[in-house]
Formats: sequence, structure tokens, C-alpha cells
Amino acid sequence: MEMRSFILNGDILSVEVSIDDNDYRLAVKWTAPKKPYGDTWILKSYANKLTGKKDLSEEKIAEFLDIINADWNWNMDDFKN
Repeated sequence: MEMRSFILNGDILSVEVSIDDNDYRLAVKWTAPKKPYGDTWILKSYANKLTGKKDLSEEKIAEFLDIINADWNWNMDDFKN
């Protein structure tokens, strides 16, 4: 999986990703973690750059999210209001 062309706009990150010889544009949103090892990036949208279709399998989407969601031990007190 190759990633390039990162564009951050507020809490939305847009990234081009090559998956199985196809190029995709994915948008993920940063959220505060809900548990010490919680995910911080959630998928908002994606599309195949050539066809415009949403043709990724759940496994490929999960693989992408696993790569960008590091297993960090967040200090939860930093996120309490």
C-alpha cells in the first residue's frame, strides 16, 4: 500500500492510496480517542480515482485504517472537558 498527496483541512485528511494496482482518494476524520488505545482516524469517504466507484473490500478498508491508526497509549485525561 503506497500513500501520497496528503491534504489536511481542519480535522479531515485526504490521501491518495494505491491498493491492488488501483488508485483511490480516501478522506478520514481525526477524532479524540475514547479509550487509551482507541482509533483516532475514521473513514469518511473514498472513491476509485479512475471509476469513481466504492469498490474496496471491508478487509482492504480495515487494513488501511490499521496502518494510519497507530496503537498509541493516549493519556485520556488530556481529552476530558
